[in-house]
Amino acid sequence: MKYLFLLVTFFFGWFVSTPFEYSQATVQHTNAGRQESGKSVHYQIKLIANKPSKKITFEKMWVGAEAVEFNVYSLNAENQITKTYNKGDTIFIDSYIRYLPNEDGVLLAVDNGLSDKVQEYQGQAILEYTYKGEKEELIIKNFKRLQTVNMP
Repeated sequence: MKYLFLLVTFFFGWFVSTPFEYSQATVQHTNAGRQESGKSVHYQIKLIANKPSKKITFEKMWVGAEAVEFNVYSLNAENQITKTYNKGDTIFIDSYIRYLPNEDGVLLAVDNGLSDKVQEYQGQAILEYTYKGEKEELIIKNFKRLQTVNMP
């Protein structure tokens, strides 16, 4: 019976595996030196790859209800940015939202040209990806807030 359990566990783990493991998500605000320069917000998600980059495609990302542009990368052995990764590598997903003041001085997000609105979800962000031909979603419940950077 013990061997049957191990055999079933092995095959279950072999065929049903996730493409990555969630590591952490952070957010950092940066205030420009002048009011008219506005501010930016940097969101970063870190994942640990269980599968190589050729098997996962990151499609869309939303923060709140806004679609955002994002970059997916890893660091190679020389700490240089690379768009590919292998099993065990850290995957970085970075997104920036820029805010500029309107004529009344109210900060508004700069239009990034993305118009897709997301369905409702419970969390602060959602990342849509494709794995084995199936669309999947990773919901980020919370971002750890890093210290605000105030530019001179």
